[in-house]
Amino acid sequence: MTNDTEHSALRGLFLDAAAIEFSEELFSTKPVAVSPRFQRQMNAMLTNPQRWAKRRVRPLWKKCVQTAAAILLVCSLSLGTLMAVSPTVRAAVIHWVTEWYETHILYRYYGKQISGELPKYEITELPEGYAETERIEMPEYFCVTYKNEEGQWLRFDYSYMQQGSALDILTEGVEVQDITVNGFDGQIFLSLDPKNDNTLTWIDPNANLQFEVDAFLDESDILYIAESVALKESTK
Repeated sequence: MTNDTEHSALRGLFLDAAAIEFSEELFSTKPVAVSPRFQRQMNAMLTNPQRWAKRRVRPLWKKCVQTAAAILLVCSLSLGTLMAVSPTVRAAVIHWVTEWYETHILYRYYGKQISGELPKYEITELPEGYAETERIEMPEYFCVTYKNEEGQWLRFDYSYMQQGSALDILTEGVEVQDITVNGFDGQIFLSLDPKNDNTLTWIDPNANLQFEVDAFLDESDILYIAESVALKESTK
């Protein structure tokens, strides 16, 4: 028996065993509730599995740097305690922390949970040739994906900035630039590889929302799309 044949046989054996062991879970029709963060991670994995996996296989020294960043975050908890005691301090401090790592930027939010319906925003200047293929609407997260005839996708999403939420964007192999979208601060992530997508994110602190546009378009086109994002007019 060759190695390939042995591997195939073992794989089949393990799959059969798993099917028996987890038959109840596999055939369950009960819906599973997932968080917006998990949904984003799954979208990222399905869109580009190689990049998604690469971000999670990091050398030990990079993990040590992350530990150091975590220590800085712990220090920031003292400020959070002060904010809870003093309304003056709480009003003077922004509600998110941008953590820079070697391979990604993490936007971490803190503050009270936000209640109420998520505002409805839309791209009012969608590029010609793009059609909607997927839409996800949750109480605190919205995402819509478009594709053109060449199969290139354009994704627009936004979510509430609140305790327990975060946004993680890859910086490895990209150029990061500060940018302004309709008066709001943000960053654009331009891939050094033309085969990869570019990302633009910006924050509206008044609405407690962070927006994101991902597309296989250049800087000016993505910025044009981002600046066309507006509240959807009510049909009532």
